[in-house]
Amino acid sequence: MNGAPPTAANPAGAIITDCWNTIGVHGDGSCPQLEKHIHCRNCPVYAAAASVLLDRDLPPHYVEEWTHQFSQDRSVAQPDTESMVVFRMGGEWLGLPTSVFSEFVDMRPIHSLPHRRNGVLRGLANVRGELVVCVSLGKVLGIEDQDKTKKPRQRTIYSRLAVIHDKGNRVVFPVDEVDGIHNFHAGELTEVPATVAKATATYTKAMLPWKDKAIGCLDAQLLFYTINRSLA
Repeated sequence: MNGAPPTAANPAGAIITDCWNTIGVHGDGSCPQLEKHIHCRNCPVYAAAASVLLDRDLPPHYVEEWTHQFSQDRSVAQPDTESMVVFRMGGEWLGLPTSVFSEFVDMRPIHSLPHRRNGVLRGLANVRGELVVCVSLGKVLGIEDQDKTKKPRQRTIYSRLAVIHDKGNRVVFPVDEVDGIHNFHAGELTEVPATVAKATATYTKAMLPWKDKAIGCLDAQLLFYTINRSLA
């Protein structure tokens, strides 16, 4: 939006470069900053644009325009639309429902616990001053020993710790790469092929075709059940 007239969405005609609608999560996803920030709402450019809007004086007829805006009929989203966060572990692209994620944080030391090394439990990680249990999702899925050297070239790869939650309990697990949030319809899902490793297939509900790959859609409830058992 460059020098646009005042509207309810752009009070006082603020000059804003809405890159999130062109190269961001609502565009073609080509923005290089998405590798670092995951979502446009975490980017300082997005925050700066919000500040411009909030700091502007309200234009004339602002209330009347918003009244008209909210009085319009709204289209109802398709009920089978779902959302998941896509990430990579080894050579596998996987997805979990967006609702189970709290955040992603930079990699940090994992402090092992004496007499509590059972393969799944890795130790404790400090997340914003809180010690959170760190687990190996790769060990659960049987993909931890896969070759992690085959990474896409010509772009920066950021390993992170994923923070997920279930009924108030939080755990973290390392991932090799995060692609971001993907919306899809149930009709796009396909069955899990017989070629998928047995351990991974146990926790995979379906596959989602994506680019030239396929995302394994994981069963969050079953994963949490297994993790909780391993921590008992």
